[in-house]
Amino acid sequence: MMHHFHGSCHCGNLEVDYTTTITPEKAMVRACQCSFCRKHDARAISDPNGMIELTVHNPSLLERYRFELGVTDYLICRKCGVYVSAYSQRGTEAYANVMVNVLDAREQFPDPSPVHLDGEDELEKWQRRAKNWTPATLRIADQ
Repeated sequence: MMHHFHGSCHCGNLEVDYTTTITPEKAMVRACQCSFCRKHDARAISDPNGMIELTVHNPSLLERYRFELGVTDYLICRKCGVYVSAYSQRGTEAYANVMVNVLDAREQFPDPSPVHLDGEDELEKWQRRAKNWTPATLRIADQ
């Protein structure tokens, strides 16, 4: 059985549709302990058997922030400042997670567990994401 969750940044410029096989109560909500995620109080979820569709309504308001190895786009709305998703693409494959805080049904998800992901190189990051994150598409809406 598939479950669908919709959400967006505060102003609605960045929307997310997350389809998952996992019920909210059983979701493994992660609180990455890197300085970026801690500053955003990030609570991430993903499902390798699900799908994430990210829609950008005004591309000039999309910030693709990168740090460390520079292999992941942290998608942030420039208008309202909300961090929506971490998105990683390599060739035609793309994977993402979604921040629980942007989902309309965020209160249905449990508290996060801290995770420490320091020390991975680029290949290790990609392999972990391909295994654990959700297949994703990033759609830039027509203006």
